[in-house]
Amino acid sequence: MTTDARSASSGSTALPTTFKLLAWASILSLIAYFVVTHALRYFVFTKASYGDYFWSRAAWLFPHVAGGLLAIVIGPLQFWPRMRRDYLPFHRIAGRVYVVAVLLGSAVAFRLAAISEDTWGSYSLGLTGLGVAWVATTAMALVAIRRKNLLQHKQWMTRSYVVTFAFVTFRLFDQWMGAHHIMTDDERGRFLAWGCWAVPLLFTELVLQANAVFRAPARASVPQG
Repeated sequence: MTTDARSASSGSTALPTTFKLLAWASILSLIAYFVVTHALRYFVFTKASYGDYFWSRAAWLFPHVAGGLLAIVIGPLQFWPRMRRDYLPFHRIAGRVYVVAVLLGSAVAFRLAAISEDTWGSYSLGLTGLGVAWVATTAMALVAIRRKNLLQHKQWMTRSYVVTFAFVTFRLFDQWMGAHHIMTDDERGRFLAWGCWAVPLLFTELVLQANAVFRAPARASVPQG
């Protein structure tokens, strides 16, 4: 390989790596912001901390938040290549904890949807849909790794974490839209109950499938006469 070829190869590898590092740095920063500004208050059991609406539902909301927060924090570790390579036992334990956290958070999400003032409305159905997507994507990731299908496991874990990240997506967009007076509080809640997970999941699917769709087809071998 020539020097120019090696340089081009190194540059093409460095670009995706730099992009991934910047993406994860952004995700971790958003997680830290979400935890400090939104999540920690639910660990202070007062009416002022929960607000009038959620205080009567605190017994259900807290495990929902706790499960989601645990999954949000553990998730990035599962995508770290060195963790999978050098600390496989920890990776497996963390994966089991992640699954339990998702099951807890999604189970309580169904209950919160059932006792919502918007029962069978857009907000309640959106929350139910989030719970279904959360369980389904995580279950598929679990089945894939049980069957030793590493590629599908990674892809379904990516989908699962996108749904998990809906906690952050909801609050950040709710805060931004509220600051710019976009929709009323009720309208934003109904819109984001779907938008916080369905829209990111759609874009994630496009990214995951783009490589397979746009990959150059294999050339048919020409028989030698």
